Amino acid sequence: MPFSLTLVALCSMAVGLGLFWLYRKIVGGRMNQAFREDGPSHHLKKGRVPTGAGLVFVIGMLGISLLLVSGGADQPMIWVCLAAALMGLLGFVDDRAKVLGGSAGLKARFKFPAMLLVGALLLFHIRPDIAAGLTQIMDGTITGVSFVLDLPNWLYYALGLFIWLGAINGSNFTDGLDGLLGTTTLASLLSMLFIFSTMKLLPDTDILAAAVIIGLLIAFLNFNWKPASIYIGDSGSLCIGAFVAGLALLSGLWLYLGLFAFIWVVEVLSVMLQVVYFKRTGGKRIFLMTPIHHHFELAGWKETTVVYVFAALQAWGCLSAWLWLMVGPIAGIASSVLLVMSFIFLVLRYRTRVA
Repeated sequence: MPFSLTLVALCSMAVGLGLFWLYRKIVGGRMNQAFREDGPSHHLKKGRVPTGAGLVFVIGMLGISLLLVSGGADQPMIWVCLAAALMGLLGFVDDRAKVLGGSAGLKARFKFPAMLLVGALLLFHIRPDIAAGLTQIMDGTITGVSFVLDLPNWLYYALGLFIWLGAINGSNFTDGLDGLLGTTTLASLLSMLFIFSTMKLLPDTDILAAAVIIGLLIAFLNFNWKPASIYIGDSGSLCIGAFVAGLALLSGLWLYLGLFAFIWVVEVLSVMLQVVYFKRTGGKRIFLMTPIHHHFELAGWKETTVVYVFAALQAWGCLSAWLWLMVGPIAGIASSVLLVMSFIFLVLRYRTRVA
């Protein structure tokens, strides 16, 4: 990263270290959460760990918004940060409900409409900026960018909400192992920051906002690396997923988010495939357990091994996106196909339960 972005990330990391420490000391004791009973049994050995520390990311989003407003910056990133903060607050209500009433938390019938509403409002507010920015900077010449300019209203909102909900749920499903969400998100944001700044898809202020979140993620990993002393819970996973989705929507690179967040995609797909197959076959399963990171745990992988491999695969997905954009479709397709085939090979190679 350039020096200015590195400095911003370091300052954010320093502030984040203090805020996460304060959360653990002041709030953590009242937010201890037990693990899911239907998860891997060895996770129960971790005991009760303070959750809901994603409030620090909510504070970060609100702080970025205030700084952008006071600096007279363009509005799009402000809307992205506010939408992410709202998702984080929704997640904290869910975290609190889990602590008070068990592991179930808020019902989907309450969370889903809120996610849809916030996503629709975000898409409404940023659409003029997407069109204006891309027409001026890219002139609609990049595949995956130009098509956004020509979408009819119904398709713009349908596809935009699909991406929004997919990223939020992908982030939420990925937050199941110590360090997993933090490392995969770092790989995504670092790559997006590099590509967006190189292609000049977003203003410098928006790139700086991403650097702030990167700093907070590094600070969070200091407390969340195995053995984790805090969890961000839904307040963090929903907030982070919303920010990554908003960044991708704002950039116009909608078609590439599936590569930037490859692991998030396979986490969601694993759950969907497992549920459908289970219902259609009367109780049979494709995977040992979903989300898919638990499959590899039960196949004998150490928790840290899963984190390292998944972070590497996420980085590979980001490299594939870079190849699509900077080298050409042939290189992008080749890398993407090889990535998918490699993941399928891992699933097939490690399919016997040993834990």
